[in-house]
Amino acid sequence: MTSPAQKYDLFEMLAEIEADINEEPKDLSQEKDIPQEIITDLMLANLKKK
Repeated sequence: MTSPAQKYDLFEMLAEIEADINEEPKDLSQEKDIPQEIITDLMLANLKKK
C-alpha cells in the first residue's frame, strides 16, 4: 500500500465543500413550469395562423 505524496488539510477541504454548497445557484428564471397540454395548444394555434 502506498501513502499519498501529500496530506490534505481536512479543514481546507471542508471549507471548499461548503463554498461549493453555498455557491450562487444557476439562473433558473428561463425555466417555466408550463404543462405540456398548453404548449401543444399554443403550437397548434400558431400553426393554424400560418
